[in-house]
Amino acid sequence: MDVSSEVVPLLGVGILLTALYLQSESFVDPLVQGAAFQSLLIGALLGWLAWTERSVDLAVIGALAVGIRAVAIPYVLRRQIRAFRWRARELRASQRVTGHALAAVALAIVAWFVFQQTLGPKFPELGSALPFVLLVQGLLMLATRTNTIVQVIGYLEEENAVVYAGAILASGFPLFVEAVIFLDVLGVVLVGVILSIQRDVTGTPEERVLEELTG
Repeated sequence: MDVSSEVVPLLGVGILLTALYLQSESFVDPLVQGAAFQSLLIGALLGWLAWTERSVDLAVIGALAVGIRAVAIPYVLRRQIRAFRWRARELRASQRVTGHALAAVALAIVAWFVFQQTLGPKFPELGSALPFVLLVQGLLMLATRTNTIVQVIGYLEEENAVVYAGAILASGFPLFVEAVIFLDVLGVVLVGVILSIQRDVTGTPEERVLEELTG
């Protein structure tokens, strides 16, 4: 068996498992750590592809994934959690987290079959459906979670899905690197604007943390 041909699918499975973990977690700090680890896996996948394909573009994108989405943005989010006492857990999360996890698994299965029936014949590579599944998982998080930081994590997951898809399906696209840089800049601006607006509107947010931890 060619081990090198199995590296990308194995990393893809790891990335998908982190997405399912994010759906099943309700405490904010572990969610930030999980999102950082997912971005680190994306960076490892891009680094492997860059090495096997001798692609400088993929190496640059992998470095951006690690530097911005695995280090810089999680660092800012952790500072927000500690400095402004963001709630440790979403309100009524104990009643919803099981439903989120089950919905995530069901949606992953549905997304996999939808991809195989529609785009699968055009992209027969092993693991090509995983970026689409990850994209759907990010949409689910954005649609069902109410915590501002968790929604930022949902955006990061969407960005990881787009970069993942581009790396394995359209890495030769002329504007691929520029598009990824734009997404990273947009992500940094989004994090800064959302968190600053939330702080200005609510002052020290989420004072009901004790109520949330009773669940």
